[in-house]
Amino acid sequence: MDKEEVKKLKEELNESFSDDYIRNAGILIHKLAEEFYRENKLEGSVYFNDNIFEYCLIDILVDIARLKHFHDISKVNYIKFIAYTASWCLKRKPFQLIEGCDSKYLYVNEKFALSLLLQAMGYYDDNADYYEKDQEELIDSIRQIFYHLKYRNTNPQTLELFLIGTETGAKVHIQD
Repeated sequence: MDKEEVKKLKEELNESFSDDYIRNAGILIHKLAEEFYRENKLEGSVYFNDNIFEYCLIDILVDIARLKHFHDISKVNYIKFIAYTASWCLKRKPFQLIEGCDSKYLYVNEKFALSLLLQAMGYYDDNADYYEKDQEELIDSIRQIFYHLKYRNTNPQTLELFLIGTETGAKVHIQD
């Protein structure tokens, strides 16, 4: 990207976001990536490419800025933010394989996107207690989501709809 493109992009982002928002969004996503990296013991097999991540963050913010402008809204909700983040991480692939690593790391970016979606859905609640049958169904559902992330259309709109549907389904289940 040349200096003129960077300047134009910065102006576009500054029309929609404060410097603090841009910094905090980057820090949030980077922290989630660091936690994922650590929890999945990826050192030595996968590395996180900060240059790719910077482009990923720019893409996320530009899309959200355009969304805000198109819908004439001042803020986007967390679900939209995570949907755009997961989608761009799937496209840009900030997690890169180290030559010679095991093939089990092949879909590491899809696993990261899955972790973002599950976190947004509240699946990482340590206080949750599931019946054994529910646990089996939950694991099967997670496998299906992962399959979708690997092989299906993963644009931000489908991921957002997925998160909204899950949230709605949880509310309906609670009322039963």
